[in-house]
Order: sequence, then C-alpha cells, then structure tokens
Amino acid sequence: MLIETVSLKLELLCNGVSFTKDFLEYYQARTDHIEKRRPYGTGDSIILNSSTRTPQEIILDRQIIAAANYNPDSDYRITLEQETPVLKHGNRTMRITFPNRPRSYGKYLSNGELFEKHITAYGDSTLGIFSPGHCYYFNDGNECKFCSLGSARETLFDHKMRIKGDIAGEAVTMAIKEENGRYKRVLLNGGTIPNYDKGYSIHLDLLEQVKNTNLQSSLEYHLISMPPKDFRLFDRFKKIGNNMSMSLEVFNPDLFSEICPGKARDYTRERFLAAFEAAVDVLGRGNVYAGFVAGMEPLESIIEGIEYFGDMGVVPAVAAFHPDAGSQYYNRQRPSVDFLMKLGKKMSEIYRKEGFQPLIEGSGRNSLDTEAYLGGFL
Repeated sequence: MLIETVSLKLELLCNGVSFTKDFLEYYQARTDHIEKRRPYGTGDSIILNSSTRTPQEIILDRQIIAAANYNPDSDYRITLEQETPVLKHGNRTMRITFPNRPRSYGKYLSNGELFEKHITAYGDSTLGIFSPGHCYYFNDGNECKFCSLGSARETLFDHKMRIKGDIAGEAVTMAIKEENGRYKRVLLNGGTIPNYDKGYSIHLDLLEQVKNTNLQSSLEYHLISMPPKDFRLFDRFKKIGNNMSMSLEVFNPDLFSEICPGKARDYTRERFLAAFEAAVDVLGRGNVYAGFVAGMEPLESIIEGIEYFGDMGVVPAVAAFHPDAGSQYYNRQRPSVDFLMKLGKKMSEIYRKEGFQPLIEGSGRNSLDTEAYLGGFL
C-alpha cells in the first residue's frame, strides 16, 4: 500500500492539482483545515487570489503528506462527493484529508500581531520560521531561477519580513501549549544577505532565543541556511541545533552556475563543497543535509550528486521542482514520475546503506525524503 501511495504523491508533484468550484466553496467554510501560507514562495502555477483559502497539503492514506500545488490544467482534481473531499483522476477516486489548522492561528501575541505572521505549520509536526523574508540575489536578477520568494513577498505579504527571537519563542510556546504533543520540531529558514557570516549568525541568534524560551519542551531544532564563509561557526550551531541543511540545489557545475547565478558568483560551488565537509567534521555523519531540486539537471547528474554526498556522510534532501508564478522558471516543465521514481529508489538505497533519516520526517510536502526513508520506492 505504501508504494502505491508514494506513487500517487509523485503523480501529484509532477502534475499539480486543480480544484472544482464546489470544493473551493467548501474549503472557504472549513476553517478547521489548514490554509496555504506562502512564507518563501508562491507555491502555485497560478494564484487564484490572496483571499481564497486553498489547501497547503493533502494527506494521502492517512500517512503521506503531499503538496497541493495549484495547476488549473491538472487532470488531478480535488472535488466533493457527498460533501466529502476526494481526489479524482480519470475513473479513479481517492479519499483525502488535510492537516488540521493550528489552534494558534488567529491568536495574538504580546506585540499585538497574529501568531501566523511569525510561524507557519508544515503538516502535523513542524513549526516553520522564515526570516529574513528577502534574498539579496533578487536585487540584480541573480536569484535561483526556480525561486518565487520575491514575488511571494511583493504580492502575497502574509509574513513578517524580519522575525525577532523573543516573539518567535513566545509563538512556539503558544503552539505547544495549545496542542501539546503535535509538534516535533522547529525549522528555521530564511533569505540570504551579502555578509554570509553575519546572516548565519543571525539565524543562530534567532534559533537560540527560541530554544532558550522553550527549554522544557522536547522539540528538535533544525536549520536551513546558506553556509557561512567562516566554518568555525558550525561549532556554535552544534551547541544549539540538531541538524542543518545547506541548499546546493544543482550538482552539475555548469547548470549550477546557470540556474543559481547568485550562489555561483558570490559563494561558489567549491566553497559549498568545502562547507559540507567542514560541517560533517563538526556535526557528524547524518546530521548535515544537502538540498537539491529535482528537475533542474539530468537524472544521472543528480544521482551523481546524492551519491557524492552520501559517501561524505551528508544526507541528500530532494524536493521536486514545481513551476511557481513569479519565478523565472514559471513556465518550465516539471520532472516526470519515472524521473522521480528512479531518483527516489537511489535515495532509498543511500538512506538504508548509511542509516540516514529525513530532515523533517512527515512534513516534506514537495520532498522525497520521508518516502525514501520509509522504503516507498523499493
């Protein structure tokens, strides 16, 4: 059953989903379901409008989280049957559910701002913080070409641009008080500033404040960040967090320069690879993750990359490309199911061989990580 469910997730990642009018009307009224929020990208091929509530994630077979990336041309339609949401494709009809809307959404913090201006819930187990909400690569058009952060922040501004550690810590406290036992981790991510050491240190400051505010909880603390240039900062992270991811995105050197021109120009691929080696030396095998976007390079190239990092002790973390409104690649084709299936199989082999675990197990709506860990491709 798992393999069939994972296969369905891949179909959704490769096609997106469309919504019928009756489903959208239903979802506007069902405020017990979580709505899509956009802290780091638009997430859809077309944005219906900023006030229309649409699903952020779909739960397949009560165990697998899949992204609900809107594509009006998709044959995978979410509709209603007997007032119950279903996913239809041709003659197939599949029951689906959605993560519950956090009880903290709609509540106000001590500074008078809404909880969800600072925290986004991913799936049923991750509290996400995204700060800062701008990446300097957008200043001169050298952002990663699949990224829609700039457009999301310009047109769908539903998050604070810069989040303070004390308020984020308060928000996390509220979340675990409201729903004790639901959340397993805090995930901090954010845009890049020109001073890489300062940007990394700002992330550490924020994460440390959140952790110190919630010392009585059992939450884990995860970071996705551009690496610093001073690798000694990894020693400080070791005292604060559980594991860390750095997003190379593309392994092929020429395609890396083409698709991620800002990273290639200002940080360089060579420094990236050195950062991974240094991070593993400090944090240990299995505690450092390399982020990839599947669909940016040929299959043999990304497989070469995940094997390279697996041998190093770095966990490959792969998200499937989806063409976002507002990105340079808004019209680019998604990867095929066969592509993702072969890639997922290789990931499963590496995860089993090395004893790797996913970065945010059960919350990666666009990723293959949890499914590779569970053996859903073997």
